[in-house]
Amino acid sequence: MSDPTNMSPLFIAQLTDSHVVVPGTDEELFVDNNERLASAVNMVISESPRVSAVLATGDLTNWGYPAEYEALASLLEPITVPLLPIPGNHDDRALMRAAFPDMPWIDASHASWSMVIEGAGTASVRIVGLDSSIPDEPGAEFDAEREEWLRATLRDKVDVPTILAVHHPPFITGIAWMDGSGFAGLDRLEAVLTEYPVDQIACGHLHRPITSSIAGIPAQVGLSTVQHIDLDLSSDAGVSLIHEPVGYQVLRISDSGIVVHTRYTESDESPFVPKWAAEF
Repeated sequence: MSDPTNMSPLFIAQLTDSHVVVPGTDEELFVDNNERLASAVNMVISESPRVSAVLATGDLTNWGYPAEYEALASLLEPITVPLLPIPGNHDDRALMRAAFPDMPWIDASHASWSMVIEGAGTASVRIVGLDSSIPDEPGAEFDAEREEWLRATLRDKVDVPTILAVHHPPFITGIAWMDGSGFAGLDRLEAVLTEYPVDQIACGHLHRPITSSIAGIPAQVGLSTVQHIDLDLSSDAGVSLIHEPVGYQVLRISDSGIVVHTRYTESDESPFVPKWAAEF
């Protein structure tokens, strides 16, 4: 099936939940968080076709320490396209604003933003970064202040697709111990999105790929670059992590829609051409 458009697709990479630490830390990490992010960044900058921006959907640092943001900046330095971060519950809003001073942060208590990514001869996309974090709390919040801002932002119509980026998934996942952190104001968010729908929602927080919807809008949780939350859907499930393939998402934006692909980073496998490919 061909893409019915005269514009070339636009590609956005989504990194999430890198949990960067101070180099040399002696805390229990299970994997080398910083090395894992470095590996992902190396693949992102080698993507072909080239990505036009990198979206980073929160928990970029492990504890929100100043030295962690210094390490994060160093690890992300090879990325030369726009880098678009939003805070997660492990991040510090003020330090994130300082670490990424070129972002169009809004003048509010929450660290949200909106911008259009345009490509030369390619499709364009508006990305709305919604800060769902609550300082020093693991859960999410969508309060009256954020509602007013998001309504005003989405009311401003643009002639390009819109992606809403938010750290916490705006739906119940069924992983009980993670859902227990809560999403205050979720009904309020659903009402806004019903009135002003977007094309795609990109999330983090759960460390594993999950697909759902809110207000009829597809919502995708991206892969963490560290370890995963274990898939245990029992109602009494407790805290459990698992080592599974990690990576990041590649979003393909074109006139025919938005498609989300997964790139695995910690794999030694290389593509190969099967014999039956001669038929193509």
